[in-house]
Amino acid sequence: MRQEKTKALTGGTAAMLLAHMAELEQFAPVVRYLLRSLQAGGELALELVERMTADAEEYLAAGEAAGVIRPSRDRAARTRYLTYQATGGLLLWFTLHGADADAEEFPARFRRYAEEITAPALELFAQGLLVDRSMLDDYLMYVPDPPAAGDADSTAR
Repeated sequence: MRQEKTKALTGGTAAMLLAHMAELEQFAPVVRYLLRSLQAGGELALELVERMTADAEEYLAAGEAAGVIRPSRDRAARTRYLTYQATGGLLLWFTLHGADADAEEFPARFRRYAEEITAPALELFAQGLLVDRSMLDDYLMYVPDPPAAGDADSTAR
């Protein structure tokens, strides 16, 4: 998964995304295992999320270096947020639509999940949500000891 994510975030193309979507079911067993592990909770689930977060930080850094991902004022915090959002969204969707799916049903439900989230996720990541950064700037003025603004801060204005 790390290799595929790194490839997607350093030189990914629409053709590559569509090819992955065409073969989405191949990832279903791993995703089902991930869901079951997260649902079980405990130390092993915590360790799994920590490893996923560390992997994500590596491929996001590779994406930054490749000029595909915008740099962050706090890469580790952004990565943790993205990991929590992705795993939380996955857990919620499958709790509402398919937590009881057996191994034979799961690939179809996984495809439905991916098809529902891919376009809005790409839109959010590619275009952003807020029209300007005033909310961020105001927040950073009031939080104690905000992270130092880096190059990403000056180029985003």
